[in-house]
Amino acid sequence: MSRLNARVFSTAGLVILAVLVLLSVAGGPAFAQVPQPGSLLPTNSITVSGAGQASGTPDVAYINLGVDTVNANISEAVSQANSTMQALIEAIQATGVALEDIQTISFNVYPEDRFDPQTGASTGERNYRVNNMLNVTVRDISKVSDVIQAGLNAGATSVNSLSFGIADTSGLEQEARVKAVENARNRAQNLAEALGVTLGEPIIVNETFGGVPGPIFDAAMAGLGGAGPQITPGQINVTVNVTVTFSISGQ
Repeated sequence: MSRLNARVFSTAGLVILAVLVLLSVAGGPAFAQVPQPGSLLPTNSITVSGAGQASGTPDVAYINLGVDTVNANISEAVSQANSTMQALIEAIQATGVALEDIQTISFNVYPEDRFDPQTGASTGERNYRVNNMLNVTVRDISKVSDVIQAGLNAGATSVNSLSFGIADTSGLEQEARVKAVENARNRAQNLAEALGVTLGEPIIVNETFGGVPGPIFDAAMAGLGGAGPQITPGQINVTVNVTVTFSISGQ
């Protein structure tokens, strides 16, 4: 082979090698599978939401009672608050509430300077206010009114809130859950019929749970004496929401 032919062959070989390298680099990604967003979700499927609700009668109540005292002497203000609170606790216990169901949730002492309402200038007088609040758990809701009235008679100066609950909501949760799944399946079936496909089995299920608050007692209803306030516990609603993905197939 002549030197010219050898040089041509060598050059052609380099060109072919370069082309192969370029094809390898350019064509490499074409064989790789790049994950796409949502690639883990089934393709032949329908996703729907369903809701279910179950109602039950409350069997526990939560009452917030407060004692508020004011005195120019801080020690006397605290002593007066303590004395009233002790009487309040004893009165609540007398209605049948256990001591472990009575909990102090706040105790605050702060000064209150007095000002002339005409000039706005300080009068130089200072009082001390003591605020003490209890949370009371009443496990016999037929005694809610008695507990509130006993607290007021014993010296409570505020009824800040009253709410109702159910100690064990597992039964209501399951009832609401069954209704939510049934609701989701019915919606998916209607959607499948509209699309002309056959609904299959559930593939993915997600659940969220929420309870609807019970009636809230207005402190203004309590009154300051006489017969106890009229209390109506009503019903507690428990809701469950589900998101279900069903498989589908052509009819």
